[in-house]
Amino acid sequence: MERIYVKGGHRLKGDVQIGGMKNSILPVIFSCLLISGDCIIDNAPRVSDVENALSILRSMGAKAEFCDTHTILINTENAIPRVEDIDLVGKMRASSYLMGAMLSRFGEVVIPMPGGCNFGARPIDLHLKGFSSLGAECIEKNGKIHIKANKKQKCNKIILDKISVGATINMVLASVLRDGTTIIENVAKEPHVKDLIIFLNMCGARIKHCESFIACKGVKRLYGTRFKVYPDMIEALTYITFAGICKGKLNLLGVNNDHIENELKLFSQMGFKLKKYTNHLTVSVKKLVGADVVTAPYPFFPTDLHPQFSALLCYTKNGGTIREGVFPTRFAYADELVKMGARIEREGEAIRILPSALKGAELDATDLRAGACLVGASLGAEGESTINNVNYIVRGYENIVGKISSIGGKIKLVKGE
Repeated sequence: MERIYVKGGHRLKGDVQIGGMKNSILPVIFSCLLISGDCIIDNAPRVSDVENALSILRSMGAKAEFCDTHTILINTENAIPRVEDIDLVGKMRASSYLMGAMLSRFGEVVIPMPGGCNFGARPIDLHLKGFSSLGAECIEKNGKIHIKANKKQKCNKIILDKISVGATINMVLASVLRDGTTIIENVAKEPHVKDLIIFLNMCGARIKHCESFIACKGVKRLYGTRFKVYPDMIEALTYITFAGICKGKLNLLGVNNDHIENELKLFSQMGFKLKKYTNHLTVSVKKLVGADVVTAPYPFFPTDLHPQFSALLCYTKNGGTIREGVFPTRFAYADELVKMGARIEREGEAIRILPSALKGAELDATDLRAGACLVGASLGAEGESTINNVNYIVRGYENIVGKISSIGGKIKLVKGE
């Protein structure tokens, strides 16, 4: 089992290359099941979720591999309507995109319940209800999901009960090759939703994202293309919190500042000094005040920044409050911060974090972003910390140990027993 060791108290300074967005590339990878010919995807992050997604496609008979450090080649023309590597499906939340892609390609889906990070209920009810609106028959039985298309299409409108990135993407995948125009209402607006639509349109789809709804005019066929995914907004925001914790100065390269405009305004109000350039952001910090935030769907404060922001608040003058509006039980990381001496008050779906003098401890990452939170907290803490369950962290952060080491952090990855 691998562990991360961190010796805190060192200032971070230097350049950090922000990689491609994990949440963009995963739906793009699975959408290749709908496409004839080669798809070449640039700016692909080397993270375990991407490697696992490629393995799932290979288990279906597709060609799916890295052909360069950050470039992927996928061809699914020989794919079969069956996933052989079912264990990986159960470990990945993004494997849920197989539902929309396989339903559209093969007319039938049988997969295990998708897995992923454990921070509360993440049901797929919205997905199944949407497929049912399109006339599909959906059954959950013995831990597996069975979806089968009906030759008689039921309707051409889907209304999502609440905004969901995953359900929005699945409805697009299920509709892109469907006869007629399908309207999807109450959709997510995240950049990775738009990134998928840009990719599919480059392949010949006819999809329009119109703020609160998406219109998919079905096409007969999609063709391969070359595509570059967006930079990872959450990775960029995570490194900004690291700079704040360590009172550092970082140059974040490859950033799309438009995607994080609201967060940058908040950081500026807290005392961060920010200079925006084209595909580049300079961050410097001396003293910070806290803030109160509420997580909500894009363009508001992202739930995937919630744990890292909690670590940051420990190092501000007056702390702050985070109210979780997306995943109400996303607070497992708080017990780990308390081990370090964090002063935290929990009230229902909100958490109050007071300024805290953190000290190193042995910590357990409970999910991807919680792991990043513990890395950040440890970088600023007095003494040494050990972070277990590294497998969570490498799901979404490419070479996080190497990147932090290159900017002055005292951190290393050690293989344990």
